[in-house]
Amino acid sequence: MHTLRIASCLFCLGNLVLPMPAAHALDDEGAKAVITKFIRSQKFEGADASADRHVIADLNGDGKSDIVLLWNVLGPTWGYTKMSIFLDQGRNYRTLTTDLPGDIEKFTVKGSMILIDMLTPGPNDPRCCPTVKMQRRYQWTGGKLVVLK
Repeated sequence: MHTLRIASCLFCLGNLVLPMPAAHALDDEGAKAVITKFIRSQKFEGADASADRHVIADLNGDGKSDIVLLWNVLGPTWGYTKMSIFLDQGRNYRTLTTDLPGDIEKFTVKGSMILIDMLTPGPNDPRCCPTVKMQRRYQWTGGKLVVLK
């Protein structure tokens, strides 16, 4: 009985000490840490950057958790939205950023597809109040982000 207990403890200790290959899934807290560091690094004359919302997904199908972030650049009387993708490269992230042309209403990620429902300005809309509904679809394919028509 005593020998079995020692062997069991050594097995448990071995699992703690020896590095074991395992799938690592980024959690929401880890994603927020990556996002906070990124947002703090963004510098704009007369404006501030702020995170809006994010989704954790495996965009490129490599089994690693990537991050899709919508964020805002806000000036005194103006603002616009950007989307950044953080692809897990192991020890760091490859980051790609693009501007979005409207006010975001809904944002979803399905596999390698990013769907964004937004309102864009119509021909008679004031800058404050876009009314034209639009869906923009992006897909991660061939190592790059492609806008689908």
